Amino acid sequence: MNRPVAGKAAASKAELQRLLDTERFLRPWKFRVVKVADGECTVAMPNSPSLERPGGIVNGPALIAAADVAMWLAIKAHLGMEHDALTSDLNTVFLAPAKARTVYCTARILKAGKKRFFGTADCSDSTGRIFTHHTLTYIRVTH
Repeated sequence: MNRPVAGKAAASKAELQRLLDTERFLRPWKFRVVKVADGECTVAMPNSPSLERPGGIVNGPALIAAADVAMWLAIKAHLGMEHDALTSDLNTVFLAPAKARTVYCTARILKAGKKRFFGTADCSDSTGRIFTHHTLTYIRVTH
């Protein structure tokens, strides 16, 4: 299937936020779901001293985590909460220092196959200034 048309998501914003709130490994970043559509998700990550490297810049691993989580949720928004996928490849390009009170990361599925998902994510500030661009590949988990 080619790029999904943004429409009604298979998972709601509330369901995705509940997932973020209950998974222990995600708690340090305090992610919030801002927007969700079929195959697309935007998360917000508030900056804090624990995420800053010298100079008040949000550290790279935090930006990568935001992209990874945004894509994971975009896939859940496309498939539904009962389905899952795992990161198999994630590439990051750092474009500008991330100096922001809140970082927003929007992930979009570019292609959803039977076994793999391909997408992109961009982390930016509230004005749309892009800090990082990510390309991601996920593998669908079958139980």
